[in-house]
Amino acid sequence: MIAPTFESTPEELAVQRHQLDLALQPLDSFKGFDHLEQFGSSAYRYQLNFITYSLCMAQFTRTPAFTGYLVEAQRNAIVKMTDKRVWAYWAKENLIGYGGLDPDPMVRRNVMYTGFFGAMIGLYETLNADRSLSVPGALTLVWNKRKSFPYDFARICEAIERNMREKPGQPQYPCEPRLVYPMCNAYAINSLVMHDRLHGTAHTGDLVDQLRTSYRRDGWLRKDGRWIGGGTRSGRKIFPPYLGNDASMVYWLTATMPDVSEYCWNIVRDKHVLLDDAGELDFKSGPTEMIDFGNYGMLKGDVFTRTALMAAAREMGDLEAAAAIDRSLQRRHALVEKDGRRKFKGVSNWANGFHALALFTRPGAARDLVLGSVPAEWKTGPILADAAYPAVLVAKAVSDGRALDLVLRPGAEPGRVKLAVARLVPGTDYRVTGAVSEVVTAGADGKAIFDVDLDGRTEVRLVPVVGGQVEAAEAALAHHVAASG
Repeated sequence: MIAPTFESTPEELAVQRHQLDLALQPLDSFKGFDHLEQFGSSAYRYQLNFITYSLCMAQFTRTPAFTGYLVEAQRNAIVKMTDKRVWAYWAKENLIGYGGLDPDPMVRRNVMYTGFFGAMIGLYETLNADRSLSVPGALTLVWNKRKSFPYDFARICEAIERNMREKPGQPQYPCEPRLVYPMCNAYAINSLVMHDRLHGTAHTGDLVDQLRTSYRRDGWLRKDGRWIGGGTRSGRKIFPPYLGNDASMVYWLTATMPDVSEYCWNIVRDKHVLLDDAGELDFKSGPTEMIDFGNYGMLKGDVFTRTALMAAAREMGDLEAAAAIDRSLQRRHALVEKDGRRKFKGVSNWANGFHALALFTRPGAARDLVLGSVPAEWKTGPILADAAYPAVLVAKAVSDGRALDLVLRPGAEPGRVKLAVARLVPGTDYRVTGAVSEVVTAGADGKAIFDVDLDGRTEVRLVPVVGGQVEAAEAALAHHVAASG
């Protein structure tokens, strides 16, 4: 199976650069992040979540054969989730909401941290061979010199399952004390599904069935196909439906409940997302649709709703609606570009990250990522392992298991750049087009470095020189990679 890949446009690369620049700064720095407070939806954690989600989606649909700074940025955002400034808010929330004294944000009813966090790691491990975040204690939270909480992907998922099973028949667990949000729990169930697939565990069990039953029985999914935004675990509904939430549920349930996603999208599309004869979009909205949850602004708040709808439309294959939503965004809101980065002016990082996720989503991409539908060729074939950022922008990188195809653009001034490729057959010659050298030889470690003169859009292709024992060597390499990854 070879999944479809696409070439990023210069505009898409500029949107991606905003996410990359936020993630590639030093781990202890939050320069450029929105900073209002850490209790609600403007918090660092949601910005970090959507940096990873959008960059993973870009890797999946554009550059599956590129690791380098793209993977470094994903991992950095995950590691930043362990920064005390991101999670220390829970000490006060736990004390005020539950009378608890434990500052550990994982252990008790905190899906807004655990669920979103687990999904970040699951997407990252699905695309990359790195399992260091699953080493015990890899994501330790340090409260002070005397107290810390050792976590990793497995322990996060253990906490998610424990919370989802705390109340039999009520698998959704709270974010803010005593308040349940279906959207947050959708991330949680996806985290368990991915961990089970990647590590052979059985956290999910009957929880998908429990969620499906609860959605209907307890009124979270209404008879009109709309989702209650939030309420109490006991069943009191507090936040009414709003389109951004409906669209998010469509997007994040495609893996576990594709029938529910399709049913809800058809209702949203037919009754609330309207296209005129010219293909222009409008939607039926209320006050909630006008809130940017990443900064609580209302003047430009509809960006959040429109990007959520755009992501859902792309995921469901409704490309006409997705294109119309994208046009409506660009017509209504200014895009600003600085130092090669592009984002919506006056819009939160969370909304801009959601827009990036929507741009890089293709039909069925969220479903395929959660379920691990990644071609075997991508796991064993050659990869672009290193390129200087931002000198080299990788618009496309894909392997068929033998060859490597790249499309590169300069992110700064044109010039000669070095590329490092890996997972080549050791000792094998590769013919290179688009580079300074016509042939490179893989070292004993399966790596090679060569130069490219980068001036505008540049295609580079590596193909093994046929002959001798190449096929046998390739088979041996593929077996080694599969066994180790």
